[in-house]
Amino acid sequence: MIKLAGIGHVLLRVADEEASKRFYCDVLGFRVAEQDPEHGGVFMTLGDGFHALDIVQHPVPTDATRPERGQLGLVHIAFKVDSYAAMRDAYAHLLAKGVEIQRAVDHVCQRSLYFTDPDGNGLEIPCRVQSNALAARAGSSNVTRGRPAKAARAAMIRSRPNR
Repeated sequence: MIKLAGIGHVLLRVADEEASKRFYCDVLGFRVAEQDPEHGGVFMTLGDGFHALDIVQHPVPTDATRPERGQLGLVHIAFKVDSYAAMRDAYAHLLAKGVEIQRAVDHVCQRSLYFTDPDGNGLEIPCRVQSNALAARAGSSNVTRGRPAKAARAAMIRSRPNR
């Protein structure tokens, strides 16, 4: 059996390499580790390794199919945060940068924000809730599932971290 140690990186083919680089750096906090002008590609890091995310320019983006809800393949990439407070800060930052929050979901064991990058690739910022709160929350529903951004925003502002 293969014993994988983790995921090395994700490669996204993008319609506009510069716009995607700005989004991942300015909005999500990635840093460019290296650019390969000869072969193409931007290798980006969050500081915990050489690169976690690579982007490469699609040769003919007008001919490319955009990601669609319900298609086979990648649904989203989830990025970690260290705390519920960090997730709330990320939420406020995304709104300030003009990113549309598609939904905010209470999954019982974690809370998640869902949004997309400039090409429509699904992105998530989840925050685990503490295990001692799971039993108390076991009967709760995903109250913000599928609600528009305004309802998601209100739920995010009202919600408190579980203790």
